[in-house]
Amino acid sequence: MRIFGLLLPAYWKGTTVRIADPASARGKEAELLFRHLDAKEQYKRSVYVSPKRGATGRIVSLMKYKSPEGSPFIYYGVLVKDVLYALEESRLAKV
Repeated sequence: MRIFGLLLPAYWKGTTVRIADPASARGKEAELLFRHLDAKEQYKRSVYVSPKRGATGRIVSLMKYKSPEGSPFIYYGVLVKDVLYALEESRLAKV
């Protein structure tokens, strides 16, 4: 969410969200994101698979990420059925 040009998170840790668009970070980008989203390695990670559309999950972590092109994004670590996914803010919806 952008307010007065500042990038602020729309959801907080512990919030239950629904997956509106199942495209999650994959491959090397996902591995980089998981280093920050799950630093203690508490959860089983999904690097190459996306969650199903409409699945509900709980936000366990969040981070700001600047892509190589320079665009800032907020990524969330969403726990769906004991598997952690790295999802962009625009791909989530409130329950």
